Amino acid sequence: MKFVHYISYAILLSSLTLGQTASAAWFSATGQAAISHGDKTAAKQQATEEAIKQALLFAGASVRSVQQMTNGLLMDDHLEIRSSGEVNALELIDEVYSDGYVTVSIRADIFSQESQCSAADYTKRLATTYFPIRYGSQAADGQIHKLGAAAALKLQETFAQISTSLTLSEVEPYTLNWHTTDQQIQATKLAQKTDVQYILAVTIDDISVERNQENAFKFWKGEDAIRNFAYTLTLLNGASGEELMNKQYRISENWEFDMTRKLDVNSDQFWRSGYGRAVLKLMQRSAEDLEEFAVCEPTMGRILAVSNNQLQINLGTNQKVKAGDTLTLFSVKQIRDSFGQEYRQFVLHPTSLVVTQVFAETATVTSRDRSLLANIQPNDYVARQ
Repeated sequence: MKFVHYISYAILLSSLTLGQTASAAWFSATGQAAISHGDKTAAKQQATEEAIKQALLFAGASVRSVQQMTNGLLMDDHLEIRSSGEVNALELIDEVYSDGYVTVSIRADIFSQESQCSAADYTKRLATTYFPIRYGSQAADGQIHKLGAAAALKLQETFAQISTSLTLSEVEPYTLNWHTTDQQIQATKLAQKTDVQYILAVTIDDISVERNQENAFKFWKGEDAIRNFAYTLTLLNGASGEELMNKQYRISENWEFDMTRKLDVNSDQFWRSGYGRAVLKLMQRSAEDLEEFAVCEPTMGRILAVSNNQLQINLGTNQKVKAGDTLTLFSVKQIRDSFGQEYRQFVLHPTSLVVTQVFAETATVTSRDRSLLANIQPNDYVARQ
């Protein structure tokens, strides 16, 4: 059996077009996909979307694309560009079918824009754990009990491929039962351990299989079977544990595997199957939703050390920090009301900070007006707003 897969190619052309501003350029790119079950239309769509994604990411845009193809043409193109680019025109240049593959070449007129917010200049770091499977008995069909770990690592790969403002820098090799434990406490502990701004709390809610039981042979062989994949994703502030975003995602897809077969959820065969591809696409949508939400949220860093009126912070060139950048200084304090309920309070420092030196994962900052930085301690915070 053949499975659709993607092969990314380098950008072939980047030349300025006449009559446009210096920041408008034509970008050409090529994508390729295998033809599964003779479905050329689906393969062409996959290859075209890959080519478009490569061109847009190369041009510095973060894009969500949906393509509808009719009679070999791109029709009703729907492109949502977030924060750093626009597509003025899109052309399908060529499509070639050979040896079970389709190769599609496109050309896009991309106009780069200034970032819509200064916070978008920085890369924000996230951490998560292996995803717990809420109902473990559902994993028995196919023996996919390790799907939570494999899916977490696939989500990390997805961020690396498509996101320009977020990076899933840490996937801790254990599970936390987010649906039964105190998310706020778990989030702050995990953020401190992994040195990140955000925590992703993900729970796999449903991986049940619906099988056609009219025919006993089909029932065991996996024919006419549908498998669900549903999960709840919660984005939490690592400093306060506050819930910032909560969303549920669900797909149902053909399940082509036998009930008694033990599957390797880390194998290419699994992720190239129809079910695996559907899960990957769902996780891509999650990553896009998270980036859309967080791109203009303040980027937060932590103070590592205080010495000689200078502060060392845990943001550096890997997060796109530059010398001369202005940051806000604040602390997070615990307060308790008259009923004994605890809250976290953000206390802003009156002095703005300026970055003076930058390293890979750290930077040195000092007060912009050269005033004395008093009452500052390690584990206080800075923010790019």
